[in-house]
Amino acid sequence: MIGIIGGSGLYSGLESLGGEERLVRTVFGDMKVMVGNNFVFVSRHGNPPVPPHMVKYHANMDVFRALRVDKVVAISSVGSLVSEIKPGDLLVPDDLLDFTGRVWTYHNEKPVHVNLYEPFCPSLRDTLNEIGGVKIGGTYATTKGPQFETRAEANMLKMLGAKVVGMTVAPEARLARELNICYQPICPVVNYVDGNTTHQNTIDMVKKMEDNIARVVNALIERESV
Repeated sequence: MIGIIGGSGLYSGLESLGGEERLVRTVFGDMKVMVGNNFVFVSRHGNPPVPPHMVKYHANMDVFRALRVDKVVAISSVGSLVSEIKPGDLLVPDDLLDFTGRVWTYHNEKPVHVNLYEPFCPSLRDTLNEIGGVKIGGTYATTKGPQFETRAEANMLKMLGAKVVGMTVAPEARLARELNICYQPICPVVNYVDGNTTHQNTIDMVKKMEDNIARVVNALIERESV
């Protein structure tokens, strides 16, 4: 069974797989999820949706622990910092920079240090590469948002080697590692990081990419269920 984190727009792409809504109890609160024979889907931002800095990351990841899911893919929209990664691409990154400025852990009572040298899941990346229609590799920089980046911030991220930037992956990757969940983002590239970016045009690009996102996710579910 594989876990999927994404926006509500993916529901329509998963309905044909026979999932049903279920209420799952966690220590961080009750969570509504869609559960199928071979997948568990969590809507990252909830309903009604909350901004990235208000997402219940601990509860979202704990749902997968409760349901014994050990592999998770996360759909996370990004802006591109480099010309070779274009709006409309699906990027599967392999490294992470965290600029959220927050501590993401389940271990608040005693020191527990997990190895995050390889933050994402190599086996899921291999499978996604076999499915095709994605670009493999590159560093994802996570900022805290909810505003987009300044010109100086974008230039800094480029100097540090980041290829794309978003607001949600670092918390999920860190918490997933503490739960021994193999976690891999799939990133719809919705804009270049520049002065032309607006909230609406990023939403419009995601809409254009929904069919391709659903194709990749459905293919991944089928392969992981074998």
